[in-house]
Amino acid sequence: MALVLVIFAIAFLSVLAVAMLDQSTTDLTILRNHTSGLRALYAAQAGIGDAVAAVRLNHLAAGTVPGMLVLPDGTTVSYSAAIANAYPVVTITSTGQVDGFTRKLRARLVVAGPPAMLPPYPVQVVSWQEVVGAG
Repeated sequence: MALVLVIFAIAFLSVLAVAMLDQSTTDLTILRNHTSGLRALYAAQAGIGDAVAAVRLNHLAAGTVPGMLVLPDGTTVSYSAAIANAYPVVTITSTGQVDGFTRKLRARLVVAGPPAMLPPYPVQVVSWQEVVGAG
C-alpha cells in the first residue's frame, strides 16, 4: 500500500514540475516578445525624432531618414522614417524593426513661420499615433 502511495505522489509531483516548467517557459517567451515589441516601438520613436529634426533644419525636407538606435544594453535596432512634405503640413511615418517585430508610428506636424525664416524652423506636432494594421 505504501509503495502505491509513493508512486502516486511521485507521479503527482512530476506532473506538477512539468506544469511549472512549461509555465515558466511560456512566461519567458511572453517577456521576450514584449521586450522586442517595445524595442521596435523605441526605434520607431527615434525615427520620428530624427525626421522632425530634419524638417526643423529644412522646412521642405522629404524622403526617407534611415538610422540605427543603440539601446542602453548595447544592442542596436534599425528604423526608417518617411517624410511626406506638403508644406506647411508634414506627415512622418516611422517603422522600427527588431527580431521580427515591426512597430509603425505616424506623426503630423505643422511647420510654423514664414518660408524666408532661417533654420531651425519651429514645428508643432499636431498628432502622434501608432499605425495598426496595413494602414
